[in-house]
Amino acid sequence: MELGALVCTADRPRCGGCPVVARCAWQQSGAPAYDGPPRQVQTYAGTDRQCRGRLLAVLRDAPGAVPKARLDTVWENAEQRERALASLVEDGLATLDADGRYRLP
Repeated sequence: MELGALVCTADRPRCGGCPVVARCAWQQSGAPAYDGPPRQVQTYAGTDRQCRGRLLAVLRDAPGAVPKARLDTVWENAEQRERALASLVEDGLATLDADGRYRLP
């Protein structure tokens, strides 16, 4: 996955640093320009990514554990906020203390 994210990117492929360039079908076909439909770009505003970022910012700026009520103030959509908070805990980016407060691991 890192190869596709860091070397073989759509807008600026770094073929000189690619370990599989000799077997690359795109290179073997002459590195043609993309002629498919325009790619849709996901907006950042309102996404779970933005929500997670706001929650993490509160945790990062806090000197210790944060009560859930403090996290509830940074994102209006409760369902999305709960989903983002649960994913942060599941991903190991936040922890839930026994007293119901959140913190960075």
